[in-house]
Amino acid sequence: MAPPKGKAKRASVVTPLVLYRRALTAIKGWSPTNNTAADVEAISALTACCAALQAKLGLAAATASPDAGATAVAANSDGSSSGAAAAGLEPALAGLEGLEKGMASYGACVKHNLDLDFEDWEDEPGFLLACAHLELGRLLGRTCPPRGTTELAHLRAAVALFPGFVAGRHALAQALLARGDAQSDLDAAEQLLRSCLATCRRLAAATGEAGEAEMEEEEAGKGRGEGGGEGGGGGQGEGQGEAGEEGREEEGQGGLLLEANAACRREWEAAAGVRRSLAMLLCQAGRDREAAPVLRALDFTHRLARPVLHYPLDPLLSTASPSTSAATPSAAASGPGPHGHERYCAAVDCALPPALLGVLRAALAPGSRYWAQHGYGRVGYFSYMHELGSPHLSAVHDAAVLLHRLAAARFPAVREAKYAEWWAHCRRHPSGHQLHFDSDDEGAGGVRNPVVSSVIYLTGEVGGPTLVTPQTLGGPLADRGWLIHPRQNRLAMFDGSFLHGVIPGRGASPHPAQHRITLMVAFWRDIQCRPRTDGLPGPSQPFPGSAPAACDAAAASATATSATAVGGATAVGGATAVGGADGTAGRYTWMSDLPPHPEGPDGWGSTNPVDALPTPIPRVWECVDGGEAQPGAVQYDACFQGF
Repeated sequence: MAPPKGKAKRASVVTPLVLYRRALTAIKGWSPTNNTAADVEAISALTACCAALQAKLGLAAATASPDAGATAVAANSDGSSSGAAAAGLEPALAGLEGLEKGMASYGACVKHNLDLDFEDWEDEPGFLLACAHLELGRLLGRTCPPRGTTELAHLRAAVALFPGFVAGRHALAQALLARGDAQSDLDAAEQLLRSCLATCRRLAAATGEAGEAEMEEEEAGKGRGEGGGEGGGGGQGEGQGEAGEEGREEEGQGGLLLEANAACRREWEAAAGVRRSLAMLLCQAGRDREAAPVLRALDFTHRLARPVLHYPLDPLLSTASPSTSAATPSAAASGPGPHGHERYCAAVDCALPPALLGVLRAALAPGSRYWAQHGYGRVGYFSYMHELGSPHLSAVHDAAVLLHRLAAARFPAVREAKYAEWWAHCRRHPSGHQLHFDSDDEGAGGVRNPVVSSVIYLTGEVGGPTLVTPQTLGGPLADRGWLIHPRQNRLAMFDGSFLHGVIPGRGASPHPAQHRITLMVAFWRDIQCRPRTDGLPGPSQPFPGSAPAACDAAAASATATSATAVGGATAVGGATAVGGADGTAGRYTWMSDLPPHPEGPDGWGSTNPVDALPTPIPRVWECVDGGEAQPGAVQYDACFQGF
């Protein structure tokens, strides 16, 4: 029987907007336990969304099922990772190829106006299509390993459709900066950031449709210089001299577009993030006069000093092979060093036996299962801990013993340490780590510092230096500091109670596509073991498959329960995945890449450590205008770090 009034009931239709929202839900719901399933669903749904919108615009025929995002998840519904995860993404990634023909014919079809809204996608499909490409680009940059080339292609597609797209241009600039393989990447990023600020100023002054076409035409003209990443003229055009900040007062007035259209207001609100990116780029290029008004616009009164952000390059950078350069004593070690650094930090070259270094480098290489299985880059801080003197379950356990010996010879107090906590990082050249204090459980419940923190550089000549300062929690701003440049097999050590961080590598990468890979080991008198049963990474976890004495009875019970659930844990070197006190329930296999030496730490062979002097920095902080930072009550949040 027909429904009342004779109208037939319409079947539910999976529209491009439904697919887009489904993808956002999958992205928001991502976790290490469902990583492949979530990424496959998001990529598939966004691909289907783009294909349908391309067809509506007459750019290409739809090639994907309109409900592809609903069915693609079945491929890896268990959220498995490592090699299986990479294989599980491939079908979804292959589906992106069907969009390339349509992307090649994109042209400007979206502008800021009062009707800019997802709900109007049937009349104005270009905005939703640009946003779908933006989300695809962002997601592809977060996968492990990142799909950098495809990431850039989709971000450029978003900007091609919507030349004035602040979010799209900012994301593209960030992707170019994160890569930093050539000066042309940095120049193109600067041009994009400046044009974003120009758009934000115009949005604040706009009163609707009038004048909007002219604005978008100008923005489109600026975008042509970015093209394939060969944009130059970093300081040319809009925003030349003082970074275009002279017109920022307009932004506070608010125009009709900002009041009446939420999408346009979100675009305008992105200006703060754009300014941060531009300020960092200018500071690292040594263009401090241009950076100052940008920093003032962000309400910063102080900044990391010029010798920090525009740090002196490692004088030992050369074309020598890694093995040769790592064994060469530091030139700084032969000359007079800065007085007083010994209390705060030290550095040693040739720290680990070559065989052990090789195992660590292979296990923590970009794309290894250690990073994939933890969801590195998409989760918060995570670390592992063990008691010094406990059974050696991995090569990291062996390395901790050898590094502890080196640290004890330079910081005698570390002999009192009973525990080692370790974590690792794999970063591109322009990536840094904000200044911080190492603390148990990230400072929850009060700050508790390790006796000594250490960094072993598994790669060299890529990325920025480690900065160590004498600044303590609650104390005045540091008046000096020391830089330790990354060199393969160099060990940096410092008192764990002092402020430190990693300065982003400045300029183009000296070795494009390579990574700054480090292993950190902190030595503690006491630290609480924090096993998890939810399968997620976290701080101070026991080594998978172990139940160290540091764990309490509840942790041991969790270990037994998890091991029973997966049929027991195998030896670390075995092929079966290991669960344990961390609740991973058999997800982890990365431990097999880090086998301990059967003869213990000394079985890896010998080495000949050579002391290297850190590079002294005369000041760490300064006023935005370049003046000396005066001792006193300066709010830490008012100090620009930029990363």
